[in-house]
Amino acid sequence: MELLLWVGGVSLVAFYFGSTIGFESDRRQGIEAFTRAQAAVSSSSAAAPESPRQTVGVDRDELTVDYHEDVSSERERVEHESLPVALLRMPGIDLEVPVFGDISERNLNRGAGWVPGTALPNDGGNMAIAAHRDRYFRALKDVAVGDLLELESLSGPRNYKVTSVTIVQPEDLWPLGPAEAATVTLITCYPFYFIGSAPQRYIVQAVAID
Repeated sequence: MELLLWVGGVSLVAFYFGSTIGFESDRRQGIEAFTRAQAAVSSSSAAAPESPRQTVGVDRDELTVDYHEDVSSERERVEHESLPVALLRMPGIDLEVPVFGDISERNLNRGAGWVPGTALPNDGGNMAIAAHRDRYFRALKDVAVGDLLELESLSGPRNYKVTSVTIVQPEDLWPLGPAEAATVTLITCYPFYFIGSAPQRYIVQAVAID
């Protein structure tokens, strides 16, 4: 029995580290995919400066991401699972994650997810982004008011400053409400080290400074 327990414990630890390595690889691949897409957009814009700018749109019914390229008058449809809609960086807590087009379990394991129904990346209003407390958003425990946040979409980067850190109940939906100023709202479960389903939500809000 003791041997079986040891084997079971070692197997669980090995499974955890194997999964972590896999998700970290997915995170890096997501960042690289976004970087390539951004380079392609920049190249197209430089080749045809008089054409309308590239835009990013989200089909909220089908939860897919559309990249519209007016330069070539072609419309390329990319599933939300294949390409991030933005990159989120917070240098003060060493956080860099791709933001995917919805909050599916796969996306939350390999980065963060845009909350459908909230503002689009760098498009004004309140954009909500969620991720797991036991993965990339655990770093939010070290966030302080005044910290800097950068959100980079295909239209370019925008800088934000953290204005509030709050803890709310799951039924409190005010953090998802509209905002007059361009705002990024980060959401994860709380407490960070709670065993089981965490009972509260940890909210970090940042307002654009440029």
